[in-house]
Amino acid sequence: MKLILIEDEPESLMGMKHAIKSIDLEFILYTANHAEKALSMIIEERPDLIVTDIMLPYMTGLELVEQVTSEEYKPLIIVVSGYNDFEYARKSIQVGAVDYLLKPFRTEEFTDKIRKALLSIQEKNLYLLETNKQKAYAEIGNRSMRDDYLTDFCLKRTPLEEHVYQRLRVWEIEWLVNQSFSLIILDTKGYPEGKSLGHEYSLQTFAIGNIAQELLGSFSPSILFKDTQNRWVLLTGVEDVEGLSAHIFAEVRHYQKLSLAIGISSRKSNFEHIHTAYNEALKAFRLNSLSDSEAYVYQGEQAIYPDDEDSLSPSVMSSLMIERDEVLIRRGVHRFIRHVMMTEGTLSREDMVRGILNYLSQVHIRLSETTSKELQEIPMKVWEMFDECKTLEDCELTLNNYLIAVSRELSPQKSNALVERAMQLISTRFKEDLTLQIVADELSLHPVWLSQLIKKETGQTYLDHLTERRIEQARGLLRETNLKIYEIAEQVGYHDLQHFGQIFKRRSGQTPKEYRYGK
Repeated sequence: MKLILIEDEPESLMGMKHAIKSIDLEFILYTANHAEKALSMIIEERPDLIVTDIMLPYMTGLELVEQVTSEEYKPLIIVVSGYNDFEYARKSIQVGAVDYLLKPFRTEEFTDKIRKALLSIQEKNLYLLETNKQKAYAEIGNRSMRDDYLTDFCLKRTPLEEHVYQRLRVWEIEWLVNQSFSLIILDTKGYPEGKSLGHEYSLQTFAIGNIAQELLGSFSPSILFKDTQNRWVLLTGVEDVEGLSAHIFAEVRHYQKLSLAIGISSRKSNFEHIHTAYNEALKAFRLNSLSDSEAYVYQGEQAIYPDDEDSLSPSVMSSLMIERDEVLIRRGVHRFIRHVMMTEGTLSREDMVRGILNYLSQVHIRLSETTSKELQEIPMKVWEMFDECKTLEDCELTLNNYLIAVSRELSPQKSNALVERAMQLISTRFKEDLTLQIVADELSLHPVWLSQLIKKETGQTYLDHLTERRIEQARGLLRETNLKIYEIAEQVGYHDLQHFGQIFKRRSGQTPKEYRYGK
């Protein structure tokens, strides 16, 4: 078990650390005295229990919890606060905290709550360990040959000839000829082109197939096999294909803690349409795999955005930008990003990025024609940011930010004065240890209220803005100066070189050294 303790007051941190170490259970303890360090630790170690103070430099403990938790990662959370305010307790419950401790507290009370939380985690882990020991179904003797045939049916249109039908009868899957069917492709999320070979990935694939195969006893007729990229393919005659997908998704998440990408074809009534069904499901799978969303994608007759493709055109987008309709800009970008992934010829993330950049160039041309203004060329930084995008949402955010920024330049509008002052402080003093509390004091505001205001106005946290400004400056210094990397780290406000390297790689996709030499 892993536990992280987050507290910015050294004496309090030392006292809680000493109390926790007295607990007679086996666990690994991590500590952090500010949110940025805690974020890195949580992302890398995924602790089972998070104990955090509410007031931290740069962001609140509640914002930290909201940022790191998700459907795939739900640690137990205990919140510690020196503020006797019901609103904090209510907010703690909203973000999933199992307990709320008000300072000052007795050491025995603190230790008892931590011990109970760890025992709860231990009990849950033992249960999952026993559950995952269940044996898989034994492979039938000719399964390899059967799977090769089924894969061929997926990769090319296969006429239903006598010898094919006899094979289907031998394998007891002649129902593919006698009734309608759907095809499903599923694999670990984040690998639209299939996972590379390796022991870890092989175990993941085996576990997913094991769980899916066990469920198929309740969803007959169905047959499960792997395609050439080691993804699972499921041909099923059941009508409730989405219900089947939901069961597999839930069971894999429950027992293996893996998030699946699932693509589903439309209903087919002809054996020779297996190839078409596979291509439909594969596009839907790739789209879902590139997305942060956990919803499945249903492709085929229920295409994602089948209507009014003209509404996604560069001309319409340029008009929205001139009118500065940011709501419709975001909606249009959301639809376009998914539309481009479904376009014929888009087979990978690189194809998707290429389609987005082509669209962006066309929007630029329409803006120049409509406004008669000489717009600057698309900055190289924007092209680089798209190259670094890993998910649909990354691409959507990057495109949104750029289009809205250009829109605001075309039609300036006064923004919130307090947020502007906060952003100005970040821009001019980012090299300092500029905490959220310091900025709040400068503006005569409570730090929690300022944090909420910045998030509401900009969509980003205070720490995101500060880190973005520091990393932006670091990129310029790496490319334009001969300063050593540790000197650059200090110049942009980082005194821990290793921590600077971790933050830089997470933001830029490369280490500082790789970025400097253009690797």
